[in-house]
Amino acid sequence: MEVAEKLQVLVSDAAFECEGGKSASARAVQQLKEQRLRESIYHAKVPGGTMPLLKTLLTNACIKNCAYCPIAAYCDHRVVSFKPDEMARLFMAMHKAGMVNGLFLSSGIVRDPDTTQELLNDTAKILRTRYGFRGYIHLKVMPGASAEAIKEAAKWANRISVNAEAPNELRLKTIAPDKSFQGEMLPTLQRIAEVITQKRLEWLERKGVVQRIGRGWLADLDELAQLSTPPVLSSTTQFVVGAAGESDKELLQTVVRFYREFQLGRAYFSAFRPICGTKLEDLPAETPVREHRLYQADFLLRRYGFELDELPFDEQGNLPQDTDPKLAWALRHPERFPVEVTKAERNELLKVPGIGPETAERIVKARKEGTLLTAEDLQRLGVPLKRAAPFLTLKGKPLTKEVPVKEPEPAEQLRLL
Repeated sequence: MEVAEKLQVLVSDAAFECEGGKSASARAVQQLKEQRLRESIYHAKVPGGTMPLLKTLLTNACIKNCAYCPIAAYCDHRVVSFKPDEMARLFMAMHKAGMVNGLFLSSGIVRDPDTTQELLNDTAKILRTRYGFRGYIHLKVMPGASAEAIKEAAKWANRISVNAEAPNELRLKTIAPDKSFQGEMLPTLQRIAEVITQKRLEWLERKGVVQRIGRGWLADLDELAQLSTPPVLSSTTQFVVGAAGESDKELLQTVVRFYREFQLGRAYFSAFRPICGTKLEDLPAETPVREHRLYQADFLLRRYGFELDELPFDEQGNLPQDTDPKLAWALRHPERFPVEVTKAERNELLKVPGIGPETAERIVKARKEGTLLTAEDLQRLGVPLKRAAPFLTLKGKPLTKEVPVKEPEPAEQLRLL
């Protein structure tokens, strides 16, 4: 099988998408090969723009029987694999051609978690040591991988992650009957957290901020307070949304726990899509809107100072679909508004629909400089008055008397939050 063809199969499976092929002329075949390489590129969001990544599986062979997954052991699919040196060589060819700047590598589970993890780790090791690649590498950690295997992954990767898939044992068994939330997911997350803690302490030690004292660490708290998060390693997880009958509250309760207990950097949500040939092929697809609302709520928890019990869940524990959660919360709490923009604390400003962390910082700075005088000044600072004005006063005067009820477009919501 051609390299480009193998890559296309693995990229498609990595994205949980089914694709077919057809016969073609020699020219069309070459064009198809080039198209397959282009389709393997995933443009990830990074500060300042995007980064093109090769996002693929090392193999689509798997011993697990996840009900939603097209590479499950029970599925009739063409098994394709790369050896670590093959994948490293392919990636470097694409990198030198200017097609990609980083690698996002996952895999089906072959034999056992550590065997698979070793193959992933070896790929990253080859890139770092044989080819001298110093760019971005994200490695998936197999559920149940040992502490040693995770340490090895962390040695070569910029980011590591394990897909929790569901918020608890009951929901996980619904979609992945031979996986265990308590026995695999949580211990793996704990091992990842321990590795990240050690990596950060070692980074701080090199900075001279902490020093080893026996089995413990002594920190210079003044210097420590001036440092940002060490840029050495981060971890993420991902949930399948809508396949196991879980509520939004179940998902977000688990996310909050992961942030608190496992130093999770970020949670991702993937709306369920039925795939032909899987056990859940007849289950209706989850709406993208629900996925979007979960991301918005996650932002409120991570960056806006909201507590879980402040989120506007309904009686079933789900977020409203027709309104973003921040606006829904504001409309449920008229006693908290209007907020006087010339006096409000930063945390109060963050509760106002349309005002995010950066805009709140600009408002506080403008007040100190004496440059916050008019509604036009607020617009200049990035406040979308059409959305925020009903919840604000400026020098005791309302900016509008109307409360917005029309929902902005999804792209605008993310920008305005």
